[in-house]
Amino acid sequence: MLNFKIKTHKHGRFYNTPHFYILNKGNNAGKPSFEPYRNAFIVFCNNQSDLQKLYWICAILHAGSLFKPYHKGSVITFVSICDIKNLIKEYLFNYDGHYWQERFKVLKKLEEAEENLRKQSVNLKNYKILMMRSYQPQLN
Repeated sequence: MLNFKIKTHKHGRFYNTPHFYILNKGNNAGKPSFEPYRNAFIVFCNNQSDLQKLYWICAILHAGSLFKPYHKGSVITFVSICDIKNLIKEYLFNYDGHYWQERFKVLKKLEEAEENLRKQSVNLKNYKILMMRSYQPQLN
């Protein structure tokens, strides 16, 4: 079983050990990222391979909306550190390397495709703006 620690991230702090962040407030609470969020928990691992496994398990949990039942609060929803820790431990207990490895690969490809589509959308918007700016009406 993978060993990990979860703590509350303090903005502006830097860490040396392998780590990633999990958003703890808002509608996307539970979303993992390698970039720091202001309202986040930080997950520490012993090595880079454990970090990758744990990150992708959290990404699968978030993509499957498995953090949603743990959202609390009426105005700004949040997830408690205990709920995240328990949910991750529950899925790590049932961790089967081959089963998860396939899902890691698929989810990574889907995220790459999503990022590609996002870039294409930005390019299309820029092209529309450029096309409208280059229009010169014919004055008689």
